[in-house]
Formats: sequence, structure tokens, C-alpha cells
Amino acid sequence: MPRNILFFILIFSFASGFSQRTEKSFDEENFLNIGMKNLSFGYGMEFPVGDLADRFSTNLKFTLGAERITKNNWIYGIEFAFMFGDTVKEDPLAQLRLSNNELLGADNDYADVFQRERGAFLGVSFGKIIPFSEKSRSGLRITGAIGILAHKIRIIDESRSLPQIEGDYLKGYDRLTRGLAIREFVGYQHISEDKRINFYIGLEFTQGFTKHVRSINFDTGLAPDPSTRFDGLVSLKAAWVLPFFDDYVDEQVFY
Repeated sequence: MPRNILFFILIFSFASGFSQRTEKSFDEENFLNIGMKNLSFGYGMEFPVGDLADRFSTNLKFTLGAERITKNNWIYGIEFAFMFGDTVKEDPLAQLRLSNNELLGADNDYADVFQRERGAFLGVSFGKIIPFSEKSRSGLRITGAIGILAHKIRIIDESRSLPQIEGDYLKGYDRLTRGLAIREFVGYQHISEDKRINFYIGLEFTQGFTKHVRSINFDTGLAPDPSTRFDGLVSLKAAWVLPFFDDYVDEQVFY
């Protein structure tokens, strides 16, 4: 946890230290009544709930977004999130293990096999920023999104000694799951008039209604449960924002 908090601090330090000054700036009236396009680069920690908690533990994610903020502070855009974790609670290789819980490779030596969580979300979002004052663009950020959530168990055979999980056979063990998801975010967004420090941070909630994609699980020899899963996530998310304002006023006066 301390390392993740440090990461958030570094994000904001990076935004402050590496943003360049500009010779052209906004007067207050234009700044409060101008649209912008943003690119965002985010990082978050997610806690699974529902059926997802039976398969995985806490995971991290990187996000990339592109959005438009109108002069009235309405938001719409798209976002991609890549999820990754190192704790898998469900073991699809249980039927292949020996009594000592090891996996015996084709070379008659124990195989080095690791399982990891991998997932992604791709969706479109819509929302609004509610400024804290009439002279500020910063304030409460509320957005909702709809998209596709997918996740699977990534199985890594470093010894490459288990032919049972090589090539297309691996698909019979990865528990690939995909489906519709909705996502909500509530937090604080800072929009700097001089464009130097722009970020948002807050809580994000995901509700995924997913199903198994594979037709059969090789470890059981049976088809996966066809019923819809509830894959929920609660996350703390922070993002650095790179803004591109629609236009600006040049304060330099030429004679």
C-alpha cells in the first residue's frame, strides 16, 4: 500500500515538474468559457467483489483516455484500462498437480508454472464537472461509462515442459470471461488556468455482467457454467491530464 500511495504522489509531481510554461495564456473570462480536449494517463488499485472475488484478489490497472470537456463542463470520451494482478484464487491446473501440489513436466522435472490475472475494460463515458466556485473549472467530477469488461487467468510455463498447456490447449484452462459492464466515477478534478497541473482522483465502481467465452474447460472436461456472472470492482484511481484548449488569447501586444 505505501508504494501505491507513493506512485500517486509521483504522478502529480511529474505533472507539476514537466509541464512546460507557455507564452500565451487565458484571461479569466475565456478560461471559464472555453472547451478542451484531454488525454489522460491513469493508475489505480482495484478490489474485486461478487464472482470476481472468488477468482482474483486485489489488482492494479493502467488507464488511457481521450475526452472532450465542453465550455459548460460536460464530459464525454472513451477510456481503455489494462488490469493486472498476481493473486489467482481459482486453480485450473489442479487436476494436473501431484499430491505435493507440484506439476511434473515432460522432462520428469517439476515445471515452473505461474498464474496471473489479466483483464481489460473498453468503454465510452459521459459526465460533468461541478466547479467549486464561479471563477474555477476545478471541482466535483462525476462520470458514468458503458463498455466491455474481459478477464482471464494468464498461465505462464517458464520451463516449457507441459505440453498440456501449450498453444491452443492453453485456451481450455484460461477461464476467459467477457461481457457488458457499466462504470461510475466520483472524485475531484483539477483544471489549472496556466495548464501546468491537471489531474483527477477519486473512487470508481464497476459492475460487469459477463459470461465464460470458452466452450469447454479442459481440467473438468465440462462446459463452463452458462449463467451470467456479476464481476464487480471498487477502485481508487488517479490520472494525469494533458489538456488541449480550443483557443486562447494572446496577451502580447504588438505596436
